[in-house]
Amino acid sequence: MSTLEELKTAILADGVIDEAKFKQLREFLYADGGINKEKADFLFELKSSLRLRDCVKEWETLFVDAITTFLLEDDESPGEIDEKEAKWLRAKIQYNGKLERVEKALLDNLRKKSINFPDILSYKSQYVKAFELLLFSLRFVTFFAVLGSMFASIALFIRSSLQVYEGLRFFVEKFHSGDSHDLEHLVAYFVSSVDGYLFATVLIIFSMGIYELFISKMDPVNRKVDSRPNWLVISSIDDLKSSLGKVILMILIVSFFEHSLNIHYESVSDLLFLSVGILLISAALFLTHIHHGKHGGKKNEH
Repeated sequence: MSTLEELKTAILADGVIDEAKFKQLREFLYADGGINKEKADFLFELKSSLRLRDCVKEWETLFVDAITTFLLEDDESPGEIDEKEAKWLRAKIQYNGKLERVEKALLDNLRKKSINFPDILSYKSQYVKAFELLLFSLRFVTFFAVLGSMFASIALFIRSSLQVYEGLRFFVEKFHSGDSHDLEHLVAYFVSSVDGYLFATVLIIFSMGIYELFISKMDPVNRKVDSRPNWLVISSIDDLKSSLGKVILMILIVSFFEHSLNIHYESVSDLLFLSVGILLISAALFLTHIHHGKHGGKKNEH
């Protein structure tokens, strides 16, 4: 009986497996206790060095049956492919960077005969991997939304700051002129600026949320894990919607307050409508508080 090195030298010398070499190879593989890891590595080395057209037709069947026997008829995990075996086989298959016909036949045979089939062996074709890479790369399109929201937020912060400046200038002018009866208009200036600041905050949250969900997590090395505000912990679309919803609710409340200052109350019905609006706002805040309490409790449980 030939040794492993002798058999390898004989086969690789001319790169051909004829009937005589095939018979010798089959006897060698199943002798001395059957297929072990050394023989399995030898088979993969032959496969990568030989061309199928230079081998007998039975070579492909022998390769598939021998590797299947090695993986499924061992003492450690009979009938199934354990994690160590799956990693070994995946490393052998992806060595050439593509799935060859004999390897596809091996995987199909293992899928039929094995009790399990690890996900790591679900090898995809080059076309599928290329399409998935393209589809995954499309997430960078959301960067336009991130940039647009960021610049819009900066513009709103500048606009709201200018409104605060106008309000302060109005206050100084009225204060020096002694005309203090018109100072209640300051509220309109500042409420309007708060409205702008809130909406700018919505855009910031949206920008950060989209960036973290689709592009990358914003976690610099020098940042501590517990230094991030709770409203910036966004791990799903639902978290993003929840954060945006809370700020949008505050914008609506500020807008309601701003409009209520400009309304002239001339009848009891006007006051009634104002009271109903206040009650609805209170109910909205109460429901938001309950919803936040439930979800906060679930997060703490996890």
